[in-house]
Amino acid sequence: MNTQNAPAISTHSEDNIAQWFHRSACQQGSRPALFVDEKLYNYSELKNYALQIASTIERLDPHPANPVAAVFAYRSLTAYGALLAILYAGKGYVPLNPTFPVARNLRMADLAEVDLLILDSHCEPLAEDLLRAVQRNLLVLLPDHETAPPWTQTLSRHRFLLRDEIFSLPPTLQSPKQPQTPIAYLLFTSGSTGVPKGVMVSPGNVNAFVSQMLERYQPTPEDRFSQHSDLTFDASVHDQFVCWAAGACLYCIPQKSRMAPAQFIREHGLTFWESVPAVIHFMKRMYLLKPGFFPSLRWSIFGGEQLTMEAVQWWQAAAPHSRIENSYGPTEGTICITGYVWQTGRSEADCDRGVVPIGTPYAGQRAALLVHGQLHENVENIKGELCLSGSQITPGYWKNAAETERCYLELPEADGQRQRWYKTGDLAIWRAGVGFSYVDRLDRQLKIRGYRVELAEIEQVLRQVAGTEQVAVLGWPPGGGNVTSVVGFVCASSLADAEILTECTKRLPYYMVPRQIRRLSQLPLNANGKTDLNQLLLHLSNDTVKN
Repeated sequence: MNTQNAPAISTHSEDNIAQWFHRSACQQGSRPALFVDEKLYNYSELKNYALQIASTIERLDPHPANPVAAVFAYRSLTAYGALLAILYAGKGYVPLNPTFPVARNLRMADLAEVDLLILDSHCEPLAEDLLRAVQRNLLVLLPDHETAPPWTQTLSRHRFLLRDEIFSLPPTLQSPKQPQTPIAYLLFTSGSTGVPKGVMVSPGNVNAFVSQMLERYQPTPEDRFSQHSDLTFDASVHDQFVCWAAGACLYCIPQKSRMAPAQFIREHGLTFWESVPAVIHFMKRMYLLKPGFFPSLRWSIFGGEQLTMEAVQWWQAAAPHSRIENSYGPTEGTICITGYVWQTGRSEADCDRGVVPIGTPYAGQRAALLVHGQLHENVENIKGELCLSGSQITPGYWKNAAETERCYLELPEADGQRQRWYKTGDLAIWRAGVGFSYVDRLDRQLKIRGYRVELAEIEQVLRQVAGTEQVAVLGWPPGGGNVTSVVGFVCASSLADAEILTECTKRLPYYMVPRQIRRLSQLPLNANGKTDLNQLLLHLSNDTVKN
């Protein structure tokens, strides 16, 4: 085999997305596929591990018609083997997150109507409270456990399968099943009503994306991809399946190194880096972006939040041989759907307010600006809501027809046909030779460390916790740029600030918990009697938030 070229792959749009991994495993089983927990696994080892779990799912699945199964695992062989196993078995996966409070994971599991859960040893200490509270009776697979944790004896309504029961029988599956469901994975994003929204991503959506990335980046089996994102962030799908489709190796960055991965990049000679731009800023503050420090990198892909010209210049100096791309795309557009490749000496002039453009749509995808109900494609300097169309646009929201109807629309084309579009809620502008530049949000949604956050959801939790309707939440720092956290405003609550924040940590993911509570005698109101957010922004700008 010529290792300079990726395995020959052709996949039908609705093929099981595990086929990307499976073809590489069959063609080059002895090559490294995954580095995690300081151990390297080759393609055959990872495939066999996944097939054993997949065969158990096929044999004992309590509800085969349920389209999804959950993974509660973190940066382990089981985490990656489990999601592959679920896909091999023809289902879609729902990732839970050990950094989220129990209430959040419980809400996700209940909304997804999960009947089957795969649990690793990292998350096992956190699982007792979750499994005690979940409404449905589950089949729980514990591939890491030879003996059952003591707490399982008090939860007899769930069935627990240990390592020997999973791996003792020969696998009945030898290759990925055709998808039994229109869902490859189900990711829950913040919802403005206080209830997380489940985005259904189909196998066809992912296959369209992976095919595009293979053409765009030309990865080979010699490449080494970073795996920086949590499984609950869809950038993780980019890392895994583009890497495995190319027959390359995925390097899972240890939790302790995630915000300062300089030594890890150097030690393992990574060639592909993908993360949110916040990592650049953190490493710069830690004096880790030394000139020429990352000579092995040949592609660096950033997304999930605004990428500044200054950040690109810092990273380019540290990775002089790397091409840098600013990628853009909501979960509903399958990971990312537009891109802008930085060109030193030219791109500086393309930046708007020091922010790198989000570029042009990938081949086969479309982007247009919605202005007064009319779509405009490639119209110079027009500003409007960015709308997306093409094979990467997802089917809609899990069991939420009203939200699907609100955010997805069909509009007539010039030929009389109707085209399906997704309304992003992002305000953008188009310029010839540059593509799209992000301007702002049209609603109260933010991106924090790549995660989408609805401020209304945090406000609802604050009302419940503080026992008052007089609350408001704003992003920090004020005045635009990359938001790193939020600040809560509270009036007329008898609880102390520390009590409010403690209760918030029990209900919200860490990135949604306010960094500080501000007390006001009353919220400022505008002429319409609504909370005057501009006055609150002024309040923040004039008074630096305590660290």
